[in-house]
Amino acid sequence: MADMSKIIVILVMAEEKREEADFLKRQIELRGHKAVIMDIGLIREAQGICDITRQEVIVASGKDPEKVALISDRGRRMPVMVDGGSKQLQDMYLQGKLSGVVSLGGTTGTQIGTGIMKSLAFGLPKIAVSSTASIPGFCSRYIGTSDMTLMHTVVEFAGVNKILENVLSRAAGAICGMVDASMQSPVSLKGGGEKPLIAMTHFGPCENCAVAVRKLLEKDYQVIGFSAAGTGDRAMEEMIGRHNIFSAVIDLAPGGVGEELLGFSRSAGPDRLENAGKLGLPQVIATSGVNFGSPLKRNYKPDYESRRTYRYDSARTFIRLSAEEMVMVADKISEKLNMAKGRVKVVIPLGGWSSVDKKGTEFYDKNLDTIFIEELKKKLKPDIDLQEIDTDLDTPAFAQAVVKAFNELMDNRKKANR
Repeated sequence: MADMSKIIVILVMAEEKREEADFLKRQIELRGHKAVIMDIGLIREAQGICDITRQEVIVASGKDPEKVALISDRGRRMPVMVDGGSKQLQDMYLQGKLSGVVSLGGTTGTQIGTGIMKSLAFGLPKIAVSSTASIPGFCSRYIGTSDMTLMHTVVEFAGVNKILENVLSRAAGAICGMVDASMQSPVSLKGGGEKPLIAMTHFGPCENCAVAVRKLLEKDYQVIGFSAAGTGDRAMEEMIGRHNIFSAVIDLAPGGVGEELLGFSRSAGPDRLENAGKLGLPQVIATSGVNFGSPLKRNYKPDYESRRTYRYDSARTFIRLSAEEMVMVADKISEKLNMAKGRVKVVIPLGGWSSVDKKGTEFYDKNLDTIFIEELKKKLKPDIDLQEIDTDLDTPAFAQAVVKAFNELMDNRKKANR
């Protein structure tokens, strides 16, 4: 049975797609859920009555509707609608009145709709139904680090026709199915009474280590993995900072720090390696992916051609960082870890930092790795424990060393809390 005290909100620029939103609303209600339409339009008048008006959205943003009405630039109005829509839906969610959100739109409508949905809690069902979902570069921009689902309409929103009816009926089924699943099997991010949540970065070249660590810990903890390919580790930072649900962090692959610093493709944002420290969470840091980078093709420099390279797959080629870059990255990582309010252990395998650069491979370079280690030793605060393990990261012995360091941190924390 649907909880009719809760609402599925439909986000739409009602000056353009009000008819399509009304059809979607009826489809949702046929499936036993309550739906309301929120107008996130910009300039022209809405094509019909909306349950939550544009005026209400603007007021929620803190702006004066009369002053906003004088803004003729659509681009300048968009942030107002994102701010107001986010505030409205966050309030509904905190009051227990929101069960799901679905947006309809082309490029502008999807930007506003997904901008609003990005502000909402993980686990709340969110679907963006978009006619521009497949435009190169837009998919990642729409979704970002949110857990929303993106549905491509293929056809344009141009009035309700047989093809669009099919698309919108499936969208209604999808959002209702997600809401039903959430109600039947609710997941509490706080995990009261359950095993503590541990955030851990994964990365293809350190996958064996990540799996081994998880298996060693899963009896007592739930280990939540994040792909350290730029978006996943950025999402981890956001979840740590926003939800405060993790008890500790095992960061096997903090290479996104250097990628951000050097402008490479796996850049994980300026806050990478900071939020756990701000909250005082115990952290174990390894070095997978820190000694090589993934330059963007458009920014490829002639110097890169002379470096050691590793073609990981058809989409990614890694290059070894130079001595100067290794020092820069070590300094940045030290700077971030030195700000941590909690205990930190750094565990470094001397025989190679991943499956692709371990000792015996052409990609291995002990001298460059040593430059990083020595710089890190010079810059880290004395109370940060740096351990050098005489093996490579791909071995069970290193996974055991990571778990040992983790258990020491957790034991110290338990003693401190007694």
